[in-house]
Amino acid sequence: MSRKNASEPKETAKRPTRSAFKKALKLYRYIRPYRGEFLLGLVFLLLSSSANLAFPKYLGDLVDAANADDLVNNISRITLTLAAILTFQAVVSFFRVILFVNVTEKTLASLRQATYQHLIQLPMRFFNTQRVGELNSRISADISLLQETFTTTLAEFIRQLIIIFGGVAILLYTSPQLTLFMLAIVPVVVLVAVFFGRFIRRYSKQVQREVADSNTIVEETLQGIFNVKAFANEFTEMGRYRHKTNQVARTGMKGGKYRGAFSSFIILGLFGAIVAVIWQGVNLIAAGELQTGELFSFVIYSGFIGGS
Repeated sequence: MSRKNASEPKETAKRPTRSAFKKALKLYRYIRPYRGEFLLGLVFLLLSSSANLAFPKYLGDLVDAANADDLVNNISRITLTLAAILTFQAVVSFFRVILFVNVTEKTLASLRQATYQHLIQLPMRFFNTQRVGELNSRISADISLLQETFTTTLAEFIRQLIIIFGGVAILLYTSPQLTLFMLAIVPVVVLVAVFFGRFIRRYSKQVQREVADSNTIVEETLQGIFNVKAFANEFTEMGRYRHKTNQVARTGMKGGKYRGAFSSFIILGLFGAIVAVIWQGVNLIAAGELQTGELFSFVIYSGFIGGS
């Protein structure tokens, strides 16, 4: 029985390279026939992100409206503005999602057709060395994984960039002093969280590779069940599978300890950073350099930027 596939998950776990990135960009040639819808979806994405940035500003104005002379009119006006922003964002987001989903489904259909057309024209020697189930997985499961990239990942990447740069610009306009204080704390915590998260992801990938190895043992055993029975290797195969699954459990438990530490760091680091920003903002309010509503908006923008 061949054990080639047992090592395949380890061979595919490679770091991204420039050539791999260029190959990934080639996938977007399948979007080209639908670039009109795609660009329109990007326009709606820009409008939705802009409305998202305006929301915290008016929330802060609503807080400050309690101290205004014309109390009732100010509160009503700002509340109606917030309702209009929410309605606008809801409508724009609806059309954005529809456009991206339509483009994605058409793109994936073209990609599946191109993949199938390529596979079916390959010579017989290729099919003699490949499993039908694996080839079918390439067309079904692997291509389906791209759906998240086309519909969500790309759109979210652009949206988060708009929020980061737009949010920082608004914060600098609101309070340069508090913005510099925030930028000295929050990005550091976020960067540590990102690298910590990548470290944990490495263990998750290791668990996936080991699970794949254990599944390969099952596949080899069942496909060669006549050989297993003929040589009375049942207990040998059971021991091999037990060893591999125990190894998966040990790796998973070790990763669980790191995930627990990561959760504690998020609570302490990010929330501690928010507390520090609020503390500095309260000092500026006491000094008469900042309004209460501006601090309220500032905290929300900081959360947006940190999350992005």
